[in-house]
Order: sequence, then C-alpha cells, then structure tokens
Amino acid sequence: MTSKLLKFKTTVALVFGMYTAAAGLWAQSAGTANSDTFKALVDAARKDLRTEKQAIIDQAMALEAGDKAKFWAIYQNFQKELDVIWDARLANVKKYAENYQSMADGVADQLVGSALNNEQQLTALKKKYHAQFKTALGAKSAARWLQAETTVNTLAMLQLLAEVPLLQ
Repeated sequence: MTSKLLKFKTTVALVFGMYTAAAGLWAQSAGTANSDTFKALVDAARKDLRTEKQAIIDQAMALEAGDKAKFWAIYQNFQKELDVIWDARLANVKKYAENYQSMADGVADQLVGSALNNEQQLTALKKKYHAQFKTALGAKSAARWLQAETTVNTLAMLQLLAEVPLLQ
C-alpha cells in the first residue's frame, strides 16, 4: 500500500500545484483561453486523483465480492457529496489566490468562515456515511472506511496546505 500512497501523494501534488497555478492565472485573466486550458488540466488530474484514491480505499477495505458491491454503491454517493465540499474548498483557495497580494480584513473573514463551514460539512458528511456503511457492512468495516478515507483526505489536505503560502 505504500507505493499506492506515494503515487496518490504525487497525484495530489500535481492536482493542487496545477490548481494553485491556475487560480493565480484566473485571478489575472479570468475567462481567457489560458484559464480554460488550466481548468481542463486540473479536471483531468482530479480524475486521476479519484482513480488513485479509489484503488487505495479498495485495498484498505479488503472486502468480499458481495460486500464490495454494497460498499461501492454507497461510496459513489459519498464521493459525489464530497466533491461538492472539495469544490467549495478549492473555490476558497482560488479566492485566496486572487486576494493574496492585497487581502482585506473582510475577505480574510469570509475565507475563514468558508473554511470552517467546509470542515463542518465534511464532518457531517462523514457521520452520515459512517452510519450507512455501518448498517450495510457492520461497525468494523465502517470504522475501517472512516480511517482510510480520513487518511487519504488528510494527505490531500496537507498537500493543498503546503501549496498555499501563509497570509502576510
């Protein structure tokens, strides 16, 4: 699993590095062909990231075929809702990049509020789907999912935070 985590971390670095660069370009030239190109690259990298993440989660879960089908049916819905949360998180990064050089107090407050709201949404989503996994697969499998999901998302978040400079 170490090589899968390393590949995942590399893919995460690619996605967030590209996103940070794209956000900077969007801030300078919204609506140009360059921003469309970077958006396409980021979308492609995010698709690869999702594929790598699913492989790691699948390996961590180590489920029998019948349970695997139940798991992935639930997980697909989880991932759709998680994408909305990550899209909001990435929009916050974009807004941060757009305002980094001349951050006003009001914008800083908005960014913090959005980030804290995002964390609350993520926690609520994990609680919701933990209950569904527990009902479908039992408490141990639900706990293993939460552990694997949290590990993978923490790696992604750490990479994102490493790409974003501290506010001056």
